[in-house]
Amino acid sequence: MGTRLRPTSPRKKGAWLALVLLPLFLLATRVSFRRFLCGPQHRQTRSEAAAAPASAAGPPAPFLSPDDVPPGCMRLERVCVDQQMVVMMDEQYSAQALPQLPLPQWAPQAHYAFPWTSDSNPDIWASGCILLQASMEQPVTLPSVRFRAAGKLEPTPDLQHPNFDNNTLPLLFSPNWQENFAHTLGNSAAWLHYALHVRNLSWVHRAALVVHTPFGMALPAHWQPLVGPIVPAQPIQSFADFSDRSRSNLDSNSQVSGLKGRCFAQMLFCNGSLFEDEAINLSQAAQFVVRHYEPSLPATPLKYSGSTDVSGNGATRVLRVLFITRSPKVAVRQILNMDELLERCQGWKYTDPASSVHFAAECGVWQPGADLPLNIAAVRSADVVIGRHGAGMTNAFFMREGGAMVEIHSSGWVWQLFCGWRDREEPPMLQWWGLTVEDPALLSPGQYELDGNPLMYRVQTKEKKGRDANMHVPWAGLAHVLEQYAGVQAAGGMPAYQARRKREKTVSYILRQGDVVRPGPMYG
Repeated sequence: MGTRLRPTSPRKKGAWLALVLLPLFLLATRVSFRRFLCGPQHRQTRSEAAAAPASAAGPPAPFLSPDDVPPGCMRLERVCVDQQMVVMMDEQYSAQALPQLPLPQWAPQAHYAFPWTSDSNPDIWASGCILLQASMEQPVTLPSVRFRAAGKLEPTPDLQHPNFDNNTLPLLFSPNWQENFAHTLGNSAAWLHYALHVRNLSWVHRAALVVHTPFGMALPAHWQPLVGPIVPAQPIQSFADFSDRSRSNLDSNSQVSGLKGRCFAQMLFCNGSLFEDEAINLSQAAQFVVRHYEPSLPATPLKYSGSTDVSGNGATRVLRVLFITRSPKVAVRQILNMDELLERCQGWKYTDPASSVHFAAECGVWQPGADLPLNIAAVRSADVVIGRHGAGMTNAFFMREGGAMVEIHSSGWVWQLFCGWRDREEPPMLQWWGLTVEDPALLSPGQYELDGNPLMYRVQTKEKKGRDANMHVPWAGLAHVLEQYAGVQAAGGMPAYQARRKREKTVSYILRQGDVVRPGPMYG
């Protein structure tokens, strides 16, 4: 007789069952842990993809590969937006799911100046910090974007029965100093141009740029004309407008396309350049914007004037010199003797001793306004752009290749930001020259100092008062810089300038009392 098999006890059955299920449990745990680590970058399953209806715009677009996601960006799938919140529609984000995916987190470390009712300045952020219970000596940062899981009490039909648009790719963007024209160009537009166009991503034509503004504030007016050409598929919107419930679909069966819907198969969350002095190939981004407007660019709005009669033999090279002025609405960083400088500039003559090339100047004045194409036309008519340090001088990056920017600083505040941005370019397209006026007798208090607002200048008081002071600019300092620029032009232009910089020969000068001009330091 064969051996009689004894029945297995329930306890041993449980042990054997545990041994059989243990590998499956470990495998499931590994997959869950991997999804936890990857977070929002996890791939959508085939069943999930099938569940997401195509939009009316055409066949579904392919999902992004890891190489298609710009560095520093987070990608999420099957999301809706609602009242400045991101709703994760995947059931695995629910507390009832086993295993449960953790909700994503996105806390942009971007600074901004609170848009007060009167003309603002970043240094008045102190009162904003009181409001936000932040440090008095630190600029405030953009609030974090909130995420939540979907629930059964969703307030609108489009969230109750989401129809995921797979042809529009929203890019929620966190900009640094979004209210400032210069930082919008240097820290946002340049980053977007590099991330989308230099990397030649295939989905740029589907991108919809959404800007994370503080507390649902309106998008600053300069964003659409300045950044719109870089992300042209849809008008730029603030996150508040983009996620507003008034855009919800009353008919849950309606097809969703473009920015009409609030649910998307994929969405990107990106920070721009988080450091003020970080700009990626800024001139390339600026020239990209120029090419967008070039077919309809207006004629230069300027009338240059000056004498081209130069004694001596040989032809005269005439330099067009453009002075950039600031709005007098808030009297800070004004050049007080502009009429004198214009007259002296128009009579300027110089013969380069190394080449015997004769130079003269035609000079004009321009105050940049809200019309970006007009500003571009103005600066592209010039060889040299001169002005006080400030956002308006950023327009110089729209100049023709080889143009020169002359940035005027006051003593104590020599932030050569635009020089640093220019030096990070490959290849550089612009020459930067600096002049620092150190004679205190040439400075007078700016409007912010005269107003005596106790919330101003709480940090770096002396330096920032000097920065915002109005100034008489001695012609001797500017004439010296123009002579140095003329010598570089006679020696070959941009290659000669680059060679000069490699020899560590300064392009920054200091003017002290008595119209004494000396070489100054280079920072950064």
